[in-house]
Amino acid sequence: MRALNTQISRWLLGASIYLTGWYYEGPALQAAQMGAISLLLTAAFFSVLSGDTLRVRISLVEWVFGTAFLFAMLVAWFTGNVLSSLYGAMLLLVLVGMSMLVRHRTAGELIVVFRWAYVALVASVALLEHQDLLASLTGSVEYGLGLVRYQPLGMHPNLSGLVYGGGALLFFQRFLAAPRSLQKAFALGMVGLCLCVLLAASARAGMFALAVAGATGVVLIALRGSARSRMSLVLAVIAALAFVVFKWADIKTYLTLILDLESPTRGVESGATGRTDIWRAGIELIFSDALRMLTGTGIRSALPELIGFPVESSYINLALEHGLVFGPLILLTFVVTACRALTHGLRPGHARYQLFLAGLMVVFILAQSIFNRYLIGVGNPYSLWIFVLVLQLNLHPIAIARQATQTLRQPEFRQRARGPLAPGRETFSHLTPRQEPTMGV
Repeated sequence: MRALNTQISRWLLGASIYLTGWYYEGPALQAAQMGAISLLLTAAFFSVLSGDTLRVRISLVEWVFGTAFLFAMLVAWFTGNVLSSLYGAMLLLVLVGMSMLVRHRTAGELIVVFRWAYVALVASVALLEHQDLLASLTGSVEYGLGLVRYQPLGMHPNLSGLVYGGGALLFFQRFLAAPRSLQKAFALGMVGLCLCVLLAASARAGMFALAVAGATGVVLIALRGSARSRMSLVLAVIAALAFVVFKWADIKTYLTLILDLESPTRGVESGATGRTDIWRAGIELIFSDALRMLTGTGIRSALPELIGFPVESSYINLALEHGLVFGPLILLTFVVTACRALTHGLRPGHARYQLFLAGLMVVFILAQSIFNRYLIGVGNPYSLWIFVLVLQLNLHPIAIARQATQTLRQPEFRQRARGPLAPGRETFSHLTPRQEPTMGV
């Protein structure tokens, strides 16, 4: 029964992730979002029911998130914002559910579930919307409307930059770790498809975030990487530069079109598509009330219909919703997690490129959040993954000296029959807690 409950948990989690990728407007959207949360919580229940949940103390990050969500919920309740209170309660439930999932003995393979969900989403896009995808990818322009930006499964182009840009990183990590050529080819193909969706959506914030993550990786490998990794980096850079030089005219023309650089509303002189004015208004709103500046106004209390304009920056949004106490603390957890993962992922003589890529995934969402609305979210696949990843990386300290010399005992699930969501592929097993007593039925 333990193996069966674990498999049920994974299938439910995969279904939850898949549902968060559908954004067609109307009642179906609300049903999909609430259904995804229900499936996630049910997945956590079956995870505990399996009896393989490790007894691990609450991490500092979980304390920060839980306290911040509870405080924001209480602030919203005192101010009479019932909807914000409900959002706070929902995030608290999701936090508890995810905390159970990352404590499962096989939690290192949760990333496999996320990748399969991404495969299902990309397959749905290719099957249902391939014509729209190809039209936008070639730079379709309509008179009076301008560039036609692709919206995968109804998702806003800006959000799709976060989701599918992050998906490209997920599969690039798989490409580096896959032991077989066929697996590498499949992972690289998924990277290409995710990038195609990113380009078709003209998601410039996603492209910028990928560039920041890539530049961070290049600089760190150049400074701290092994001789082999540095040589690989040099060859990759030379090949990329040669291609750009050879095809510069075509690349310039295509990027000018697909990035809408000459548009009066999205072009280079548009003030980040009007965001600078919105950011200024958001900052003024933060400091307009001393008490609100410290306490915030509650989760999802900065919606456009409530404050009169959209806050197109996660950092301003954090200050508005959580105040200047918990907002910076939440941001600090992401920054510290990224720094630790990048540092320990490139330890001299003990490089862990899966861990290094995990750090770059957090860097990606930090860069994207300059233009994205929510740093913490559960309404799309990549935000869900980052939530899981940050909890997972902080559940047990990465920097333990004896990790370099101790070999973790082979997990029990590897002796069991493999299911479709437990292929025994690369995991974050070196980040999961050491084997401890379990709890559950």
